[in-house]
Amino acid sequence: MIFLVLFLLAGQKPAPVPKARAVELYTANCQLCHGPSGTGSPLMKDSAFVGRKWKHGSTQAAVTKTITNGVPNTAMLPFKGKFTPQEISALATLVRSFS
Repeated sequence: MIFLVLFLLAGQKPAPVPKARAVELYTANCQLCHGPSGTGSPLMKDSAFVGRKWKHGSTQAAVTKTITNGVPNTAMLPFKGKFTPQEISALATLVRSFS
């Protein structure tokens, strides 16, 4: 019986991350460079999500990849291992909502 329960649990997807958690992660880890609501920051030239073409793509997959892997030779560090895949996906959805 316990094996059946474990088997069934193994197939379940992790719960989605609430938007409030994505906002919390953005505020603590992204806002310094990208600004409140993605409007940019004086600290980082061309870091806004609003009002400009995105350098690394604006699809959910592209934004998720950028957050996960970072951008080599830039200030955009990878967050793989720091955030769960679900948190990264929620952050990508939040960031995409800014534009």
